[in-house]
Amino acid sequence: MYFFVNQYLLSSNSSVEHAELKRLALFKKHGGKAKLVTRDFDLVLHDTIKKFGLTDEQVVNMYDFFANTTDYQGKKLHTEDLSLPIDYQVGTGNNYREVKDGDRLVCEIHFAAGTIGQVNHVDYFDIAGNMTLRQQYDIRGFKAADEFFGEDGQEYYVRYYRPNGEVYLERYFVKSVENTPINSLNVLRNYQGQDRFFDSLEDLFIFFLDELNKANGENNVFIADRPAVAIKPVQSMMTKAKKFLWLPMNQVNDGQDLINGPLNSMLQGPVTTDADKWDGIIVMTVKQAEILQQQIHNAVPIYVINGTPVLANYARINETDRTPGQLIYVGRLAEDKQTSQLINMFAQIHQQVPESKLTFYGYGTSEDMDSYKKQVKDLNLAGTIEFAGYQVSLDEAYDQAQLFVDASRIDAQPLAMGEALNHGVPVVSYDYLYGPREMVTSGENGEIIPLNNQPQFIQTVIKLLQDQDELQRLSTGTYDNLDQLAEEKTWKQWQQLSAI
Repeated sequence: MYFFVNQYLLSSNSSVEHAELKRLALFKKHGGKAKLVTRDFDLVLHDTIKKFGLTDEQVVNMYDFFANTTDYQGKKLHTEDLSLPIDYQVGTGNNYREVKDGDRLVCEIHFAAGTIGQVNHVDYFDIAGNMTLRQQYDIRGFKAADEFFGEDGQEYYVRYYRPNGEVYLERYFVKSVENTPINSLNVLRNYQGQDRFFDSLEDLFIFFLDELNKANGENNVFIADRPAVAIKPVQSMMTKAKKFLWLPMNQVNDGQDLINGPLNSMLQGPVTTDADKWDGIIVMTVKQAEILQQQIHNAVPIYVINGTPVLANYARINETDRTPGQLIYVGRLAEDKQTSQLINMFAQIHQQVPESKLTFYGYGTSEDMDSYKKQVKDLNLAGTIEFAGYQVSLDEAYDQAQLFVDASRIDAQPLAMGEALNHGVPVVSYDYLYGPREMVTSGENGEIIPLNNQPQFIQTVIKLLQDQDELQRLSTGTYDNLDQLAEEKTWKQWQQLSAI
């Protein structure tokens, strides 16, 4: 069994989670056994996985594991199911409802986002109006936790329940010097006949991974996908397992010499003093493997596995059937992606090609997004640049686009670039480390531009938008040259780990 170890699966995810989703689909298609492993307590996880086309069998969450609710099926829970005293007055509201006893506010019932009145949590208040208790309800219809607060509003104790009301986990918190809660103790109640004590959530997570491994016969493959959360727990496992560190980023921080600069501090220990705890490091491009191997002096074997496998042969869309002048970028919006530079370049492109449009699919911090929207407004590009936000499926967007544009300066392999090529969308991208050069060949399925050569980037896009025959030739080239992203090749790359 392969276990892809992460922190969460959210309604809006990064490329780390999307790469995992593609992996799960690949394994399922080829009859391989694989699960996504998540750590965080999540009341709506089992609705979220449906959103991404997953089943309960493909995901295992730490809290579900200990609660024995991994495949639990319940019913929708609404206000009338809470058994409130008959003399309480329940208000109305689409997002939450107040419950009063005369003039006193007893509690507020909050609903899960995107549902019609399904209970997510209930906040209870004392006579002075202080919140003292939050009851949390799993989307599958049972009370999953009680969270207790002191007079200062700080959490100090949480109790977790199975659907039958049995407590399986307790977490205790103390105040830090900044008056914020710090987890001081975790007690797993009556697990296999005894209570077990853990000083931190990370220690509990390590224990969970070992128990998960034992429950599946040991010697399973564990992939630490999200480095900040997964590296230490996976490398600290005590049971027999194959352990790999998946590197979804550049190993050198942005702003440093990407070839000769120091390793990211998060990676230094795992590939030096703790190198013997790993069976290998996985990167997505040959170039990154070559450079990283030199940087770590062959301390750990490095394997290359494509992160953007082609899992479907989409219908070919001719340029005449696409939206004229439509450019797209898909991914995180931030300054390592040089979003502001791309906006400025598009302003000049639009002057030469008035029908051109640029749509951003993805999200960034609220501060960055406010800045980008102001930039668009100041450049009088409202209506021609759109921030479409995060979307689960982008098939239609890709099929309408004429070019995928990427002005990033650093990555590990842009997943969206592979998706664009799969949909016949030529790419214009800076030549950054790592990924574009291994997916795009200039003049064949797009154009690679020297990093930060803005004039060449602008003129290349303008020239292509003004030459529909050339665009069609490149689009045909994308459909005809997907060998690097081929499903069969990626599956063979995964199989090499099983032979270790």
